[in-house]
Amino acid sequence: MQLSESRRPVFRGEDAVYHIVSRVSCGKRIFGDETKEEFVAILRRQAVFSGVVILAYCFMSDHFHLLVRVSPHKWLSDGELIERNRALSSGGKCSSRGIDPGLLERILLDDQRDGTTDTRSSNNADRYDAREWREKLQSRMGDVSCFMRETKQRFGIWYNQQHGNSGTIWADRYRSLIVEPSREAMAMIAAYIDLNCVRAGLVSDPADYRFCSYGAAVNGSLLARDGYCSVYGVESWDVASSMHRDLLFGRHCGNPGKVRMGRTSPERLRRALDDDEMLTLQEALRCRVRYFTDGMALGSQPYLARLLAEHPKWFSEKRKPVFAKMKGADWGGLRVVRNLVIAPIL
Repeated sequence: MQLSESRRPVFRGEDAVYHIVSRVSCGKRIFGDETKEEFVAILRRQAVFSGVVILAYCFMSDHFHLLVRVSPHKWLSDGELIERNRALSSGGKCSSRGIDPGLLERILLDDQRDGTTDTRSSNNADRYDAREWREKLQSRMGDVSCFMRETKQRFGIWYNQQHGNSGTIWADRYRSLIVEPSREAMAMIAAYIDLNCVRAGLVSDPADYRFCSYGAAVNGSLLARDGYCSVYGVESWDVASSMHRDLLFGRHCGNPGKVRMGRTSPERLRRALDDDEMLTLQEALRCRVRYFTDGMALGSQPYLARLLAEHPKWFSEKRKPVFAKMKGADWGGLRVVRNLVIAPIL
């Protein structure tokens, strides 16, 4: 584990799940419908190239949330490398770090045919290019920091070209929370992400918001459905959907579009906090939960203890780690590394 460009701990060579948040500079509301659609397309292409699994997402007018799973990168065959590069390049021109799919295929196939050629042969330049491109492309895979940097750069270039702008559109790199790869932890964050549109007052059911992964899944996106099946560890979308709606609305909540439950009112939140009363899980998820955005890691106590044992440098030497229960609702067996004292739920 080491610090990423976002100054948050990330894993290297280990399976890991992250909740990622990134905002537009100056609070500008630049994401309209067309813009969100393009970002989803760029995100999907970059995920294929990077070997990142998109479990859940939500795009708002000035920020976005992702739940992603990153597995250790395994060296790819030339055929797999060509296919990933082709997927990344399907949206238009190659980036300055990329290579035209046809050119990459020619270089790699030529190198395969001439693999035993003496290094003094006339095609030595292509052989060097082949080795260089294999290493260069594969070094960008299985890395959440590289995935986020390239996704945001690609979108920023597209956006600036569309609007005649220049410079960065982002307020910062990104914030990330390490999430235990368990059903309880991943499902909780996926539900929180999906309910962004409800907290903003745009809809009362995320199934009605097509720029979150749940809305996309309900409307037939197979990739979005696969994400929820991965979260819940099931093969059937019907089973995953039923389990997710139970978390979003409570048990026996009915079909998408039939249940209306808006954001938790400030009065209800204040009354619960003043009286030391617990919110229902569904009410709490409709508030801003800083544990999910400002924390360091979320998971069971054994999982967090293992992080401390295996990666002690991640934890501050000045402050003893506290695997604290989250306040405001019954969050099950989930704990956080950073115990937020001031306004953990807003």
